[in-house]
Amino acid sequence: MVPPSAQSDLAEAIVPETDRGTPVLEARDVHVHFPGTDSAGRPVTIRALDGVDLSLHAGQICALVGESGSGKTTIARLFALIHSPTSGEIRFKGEPVKVRGGRAERAYYRNVQLIYQDPFASLNGLKKIRTIISRVVKIHYPRLGRKRTQERTAELLQKVNLTPPERYLDRYPTDLSGGQRQRVAIARTLAVDPDVLLADEPTSMLDASIRLDVLNLLSDLRESEDVAVLYITHDIASARYLSDRIHVMYGGKVVESGPTERIVSAPVHPYTQLLLSAAPDPARFKGSGAPVHEAIPDARPVDTTKELRGCRFADRCPVATPRCTTEDLPLFRSTEDDHTVQCWQAENAAEYVRQR
Repeated sequence: MVPPSAQSDLAEAIVPETDRGTPVLEARDVHVHFPGTDSAGRPVTIRALDGVDLSLHAGQICALVGESGSGKTTIARLFALIHSPTSGEIRFKGEPVKVRGGRAERAYYRNVQLIYQDPFASLNGLKKIRTIISRVVKIHYPRLGRKRTQERTAELLQKVNLTPPERYLDRYPTDLSGGQRQRVAIARTLAVDPDVLLADEPTSMLDASIRLDVLNLLSDLRESEDVAVLYITHDIASARYLSDRIHVMYGGKVVESGPTERIVSAPVHPYTQLLLSAAPDPARFKGSGAPVHEAIPDARPVDTTKELRGCRFADRCPVATPRCTTEDLPLFRSTEDDHTVQCWQAENAAEYVRQR
């Protein structure tokens, strides 16, 4: 028998995303286009994002997975107000985000914090750890007072497991390892009690031996701080380890989205299957019976300069049909759980209903 506490956890796990209440942060039908040039120097439009819907909920880790050029970092920069949408809108706690300058912009930046990929570049090597963190506290909480600011700085180092804090306060980033620097960077983002953490490849610059420590830290913060975390990565294996949901991106679109184990165990889109085929899979060797996805032998990068009615992955897809490039790409939603996919492969499956 499942105990009551476990039953409530299970019920929460299967609640569709649309029933979880108002997202903390969301993108609605967002397009982001940039001017550029092709190899011959002719002007082209780069469609970095092409109709993206994505929402983040408090206490949830969402992973955004895809190859380089798929639009993952553009979404993080969009949420961080570094880029502006060409069309569509960003909403924070249900309200459209339209902040440029003044208190509104500062309040938004306080609530939505970006963890950069490179901890060696994101910290000022000429400043002590004490100064790097306390400066952020002073900017956003100017009335806190010197003593309380220093106490808050020490508390933040403890939150990211840099203990005792006295050991690190007067050291410089150059005195620390890559993992320790990234923890300092995360402590700096926590200084303003954010609602959302945008973690853009936060472990890609770290040694494999310390990546797990940073991932575990993000998981712990999700529990202790009740923050929404957007974890951006190339590595679907780490996304499976850390996240509650996975959004798979290709060519500026979210092609498949759903609960993590559903995406990993029963992927529908051929591109998701490609990512899984490239990930280390112990099941291949242990004979556990877990599904093994065959690799798609084509590594061509996505071309986001073409305006297509259909699927951008069609040129690489081993099961593509003519309709994949001539008809508008549909969105199918599962009636069994909150799993969506933009692929004709779902059309003949009984559990999927076409949304648009």
